[in-house]
Amino acid sequence: MKSRVAAVLLTVASSASTTLAFQSPMNKNHVKYYAPNSVSPFALKQHHVSQTGKSKLATTTTELHSIAPAAALSAVGSPLGSIAVLAFVILVHEAGHFIAARSFGIEVEEFSVGVGPRIVGVRRSLVDSEYVYDRIDDGAEKEHQNQNDNAIEFSLRAIPLGGYVRFPENYNRTLTFEQEDSARRARNKARQLRIENSNALEKVLESMAAYSFIFNVLSLGLLKKWQSKRVEDQLREAEEEVSLVTQATTVAKKPWWNALPFGKGDSGTADTTSDESLSTLELLKSAKAPAVEYDANPDLLQNRPAFQRAVVLSGGVIFNILLAFACYFGELTVGRGLPEPIFNPGVVVSQTVSNDSPAYGILKKGDVILGVNEVSSISSSKRGIWGSQEQISNVISTIRETQNGEDVKLTIVHGIDSATDVVSVSPKRNMDGQASIGVMLGPNYVKTEMVRASNVVDAVSKAGAAVYDITSATAGSITKLLVGVLFGKGLPAGASMSGPIGVVKAGADVVSSSDLAAVVAFAASISVNLAVINSLPLPALDGGQLVFVLAEAVAGRKIDQQIQESINAAALTLLLFVSIGTA
Repeated sequence: MKSRVAAVLLTVASSASTTLAFQSPMNKNHVKYYAPNSVSPFALKQHHVSQTGKSKLATTTTELHSIAPAAALSAVGSPLGSIAVLAFVILVHEAGHFIAARSFGIEVEEFSVGVGPRIVGVRRSLVDSEYVYDRIDDGAEKEHQNQNDNAIEFSLRAIPLGGYVRFPENYNRTLTFEQEDSARRARNKARQLRIENSNALEKVLESMAAYSFIFNVLSLGLLKKWQSKRVEDQLREAEEEVSLVTQATTVAKKPWWNALPFGKGDSGTADTTSDESLSTLELLKSAKAPAVEYDANPDLLQNRPAFQRAVVLSGGVIFNILLAFACYFGELTVGRGLPEPIFNPGVVVSQTVSNDSPAYGILKKGDVILGVNEVSSISSSKRGIWGSQEQISNVISTIRETQNGEDVKLTIVHGIDSATDVVSVSPKRNMDGQASIGVMLGPNYVKTEMVRASNVVDAVSKAGAAVYDITSATAGSITKLLVGVLFGKGLPAGASMSGPIGVVKAGADVVSSSDLAAVVAFAASISVNLAVINSLPLPALDGGQLVFVLAEAVAGRKIDQQIQESINAAALTLLLFVSIGTA
């Protein structure tokens, strides 16, 4: 596997969404629009505090204005259009890595949009100071494919939900693998030799140390340390044995006549013993991990200064942020503007309360909840969508914390001219043990205003503010999710996570609207999601690899590259499973 800087498509979000559908309690007409400062590519997930404990989702009808250029995209097919948007966002991310690397003169082997089998590819080579482009034939001989060390491959692969920039290795991976495999077999033989001369307890401990990672962890490394000591003793004893046999052979020199055909002697036994000892010593020495010879080529990414490697690793995230900024800037200047939803305080009961709900006969559709337990605990310091969605999450969290036998007191308003009222609802426990009042909640939406820029400076300011809002909200949602998962609390109230398939489905809904502004805003939202996710300090992600670079800069020495690659490979596999599992 080559060194790669890849994009991981996995969205983690709060209930704030890109495609939003609100219903005002004062206006029974549904209003749908595409929010530019959204967290993730989902239809708005109105929260159902249900008796089953599962957050049910609901979206209202679609009413969007068509723009001619987007109609062509929709005609191709909504899923294909959605995939095209995702592929473009990933293309921009990988372009950030690629441009950063090439600007420093760092060698690149391949720039790929998509993963899996290659559909089409072009190789660019520098021949006589001119660039020559050749179509890549995967069936050709490997020697032909790599005949030019400075060639760069540009590939389009079958699965567009990912991508990578591949850099040349700085060591012979095939040779290293063969050497490590040979050393592994030698270690197994050496362990068998130790077991032959061990008691029953030592045999059990040897097996536990060799095959059980759990026992090694539980013993705080003492079991592995004990095994390492036995390996050192085995090697030392073998060296001493060879030394003694060599000395004995030298001292017991035979008379010259023993070399005659009729001479007698016992040199055969001594030679056999010496050969066996030497063979055992060679086996034990070959069991050591082989030393890896690294290429010192200064044009390789691994050999560049920490600053340059950090810039290359950050290039994808920076380009994704710039893409989102460009999308918002375009909408503010040449587009219809950025939609800014206006909300009143409180959350709305957005659907008819079912007969089996604890709130049946107490709450009704259109009621506005202003507080819980006679305290305005649903207030939020955030503005717009973020504040409204935080209010919904606060209501759900407060209800879930209700103890058995306690009522939830809700401060509500029944209509425009109605006075504030306080009602009590007795929550019921669902299958997950969480308290629920069985109603669907939505934001207290009033209207949407289209914001445009008066000049370029104003557009830069407003586009920057929009990028800041969506980035900070996305990062905040991910932080809450990670904290909840790490401390066993599960997903926070109103939080959701989706993989590539879910993103494609949400994108298909947006593309099918034939609204160019909605498609642009969807691309901006996905771009920020990709930037934030890849910024996480987790192995296999850009942020995780950046941690290794910073650690090396602080420590003043290299971290073993093979250890880094093993950690990244394991983490990438886990992320792929999570991404597929959250489809």
